Amino acid sequence: MFKKSRRPTQKSELTRRHVLEAALKLFRRRGFERTTMREIADAAGLSLGAAYHHFRSKEELLLAYYDWMQSEHERLALAACPPDAPFRTRLAALLETKLVLLAADRKLLFALFGDLGDATHPLSVFGKQTQAIRERSIAQFVALLRDTEVPDELREPIGRALWLSHLGIFLHFVHDRSKGQARTYRLAETLVDLATTGLPLLSHPLALPIRGRLLELLA
Repeated sequence: MFKKSRRPTQKSELTRRHVLEAALKLFRRRGFERTTMREIADAAGLSLGAAYHHFRSKEELLLAYYDWMQSEHERLALAACPPDAPFRTRLAALLETKLVLLAADRKLLFALFGDLGDATHPLSVFGKQTQAIRERSIAQFVALLRDTEVPDELREPIGRALWLSHLGIFLHFVHDRSKGQARTYRLAETLVDLATTGLPLLSHPLALPIRGRLLELLA
């Protein structure tokens, strides 16, 4: 019974992945707005109804892409360095693997960025539909602060602040026309330097007023 019930699920998942891959190829080549669900179905070798069975809209396809990207980022970051590596090494790996992952889709993400930043848009990184993916991404940055000198009560808010900073790097990356996006990589290195140097200072007794203000601002 279990084998019988699992097989359709596996087949369905493979079909979903096939449709998503077909859609991404079209999005990259023609752009998100110009691509239609019928074209996606044709590229995947499915009827339009079958394509809609797996994804009800182009927006759903992009949400599946965001979910895949987050899973890939988690995998790549973990493979880049062990979890017990120094904070600096782990933060640098987290940022660099994200940039490597985004590199193939700069054109697509550039076209989408206005929607990504609009909290009312279904594709926004701040929206309700992307909340689960967003929280997984934030959790990666919060996890960096374990076993560091950062006070316990500040780890989650500072992790969120680092996540927001990485969005700024992301924005710079999709607009960066320097060779190999070298400027963005230097910007990421600067963030790593600032975080590595500045965050341990928060454990000093003289930093108590600053810690209070940070908790208010980042709560």
